[in-house]
Amino acid sequence: MAKKTISPGQQRVRDSFKIAVAFLGPLQGLVKRGYGELARRKKSLAAGLALGHTLQAAIKLRPQGPVVDPALVRLSDGSLPGIRMDRLIRHPDRFELVHDGFSDALFSADDRLILCAYQVEKGYAFVNERIWQRREGRVVVPIPEGFGQDGFHLYLLLSDRKELRYARSTYLGYSTV
Repeated sequence: MAKKTISPGQQRVRDSFKIAVAFLGPLQGLVKRGYGELARRKKSLAAGLALGHTLQAAIKLRPQGPVVDPALVRLSDGSLPGIRMDRLIRHPDRFELVHDGFSDALFSADDRLILCAYQVEKGYAFVNERIWQRREGRVVVPIPEGFGQDGFHLYLLLSDRKELRYARSTYLGYSTV
């Protein structure tokens, strides 16, 4: 049986799929929780919905091949309203996000915040272990010793207290030392 030749367009699609899967791989736990509400509503898989969004919105074609634009990736999607952020501070051993929790008085004060620091090239991510609530006005994610010199893409996720409903994730930018 003769091998089929692959067109350049097919190769681009395959390459896009590979890099999208590789980008989302270390974040599968967050994606599963963050897309859970939408997946139940659409009777689909959370990972498939996140991958579909990444392929449609976050893949940029470059002459050297497709790349993922981290600012366009969503780790969660849902119906909860987000928060207004005041500032993001990088300390040597942690990231701290300060937000205006008081202006969100119409929303549940016990909504939970997750701050994710993702190092794409090395394939690892850190999230806050402590539960931070909307009313506290801040969220902190510690960076373990030895990782403080790395650059991180930062994402904020917001869920209700039962972690069933989520807000659309927010990309906070790339942080270096």
